[in-house]
Amino acid sequence: MIRGLALFLTAILLASCGDYIEEEREIGYKGRARVNPWLAAEKFAGRMGNETKSVISWTAPAWEESVWIIPAASLNNASFTRRTQSWVDDGGHLILLIDWADAETNDWSRNRPPVELMPPLITMLEDVGIHVKKDESASADQVEFLGRSYRVDATSENSVAKTKNGDSLVFMSEESGEGRITVVCDGRLFRNRWIGDHDHAALLSALIESTGNEGIVGFMRASGLSLWDMLRKHLWPVLLGLAVWIVLWLWKNLSRFGPVESASVPSVLRGYEHHLESLGDFQWRIDKGASLLAPLREQIVELGQRTSHRAGRRDDDFFQYLADRAGLPRERVFRALAEAAPADAAVLTRTTADLQQILKVLHNPVNS
Repeated sequence: MIRGLALFLTAILLASCGDYIEEEREIGYKGRARVNPWLAAEKFAGRMGNETKSVISWTAPAWEESVWIIPAASLNNASFTRRTQSWVDDGGHLILLIDWADAETNDWSRNRPPVELMPPLITMLEDVGIHVKKDESASADQVEFLGRSYRVDATSENSVAKTKNGDSLVFMSEESGEGRITVVCDGRLFRNRWIGDHDHAALLSALIESTGNEGIVGFMRASGLSLWDMLRKHLWPVLLGLAVWIVLWLWKNLSRFGPVESASVPSVLRGYEHHLESLGDFQWRIDKGASLLAPLREQIVELGQRTSHRAGRRDDDFFQYLADRAGLPRERVFRALAEAAPADAAVLTRTTADLQQILKVLHNPVNS
């Protein structure tokens, strides 16, 4: 019964696996084009004979760079804006992209992160006659630049105008000092997926050649990526590895995590100095070092009497005689020879040093 039911279910499953529909859907690029939305524009500028430069974070424009394509959100403080304005006034061409300028945005995604332009940037644009209209959409199928028309497909949720109440545009370009500032509200015109459409590449070529200066064409990819987003996306592998390392370190070093120690501790081989130390400690506990001082005292008394007889001072004070020979006070000589047992280890050390000094001068024939 069970076998028959299994065969029946298998037959139904095989019968339902006959036809299928294959659907191909684009989800994005691979390799460098996936992380760099301006890769095609960089290669296009390179084929035009320009040296290109690509950076992932804010970098101040230098004098050898003639064109910079920058997401507008990157100029998010007064310092960045001031340094960029100085570079433009010296002859640089700044191309600002407002919407779809974030390198983190996928060209096949419908979600676009909101763009927040800082007051220093808005002030800089207004000084050259470009007024930004936040959250006021605009679209265009062609734009004008230096007397020439270019077909585009541009739509943006933000727009620019020549006056605060002027017509909403997706493209404006104005001179500033010896340079130029261009605002492109729809950054998709120069992204990998759309740069080949209409006259997008021709517009980029005209923007690059408009300065008349030979220099590096720079592309800045960083915008809209906060520190917390970077930590959330890239820090967790580091934290995971650190946690594993801490667990292994605890297992190795803490007894509750490590192997059980053996009940018997292996004996430690002791050196000769340790045996001498143990022997001295034993003698001190028995007789406070008296047995260690006795041989020195006997030898000093014997030599001292012999040398005092030869020196004609047999009837003098014996302790004073030894004190004069050794250069020590009589009380220390008396204590070193007559004290029964030192009070502590420090007294034993001092007494031994005095006896050795006395014995040394008695063995010296010069002073005999």
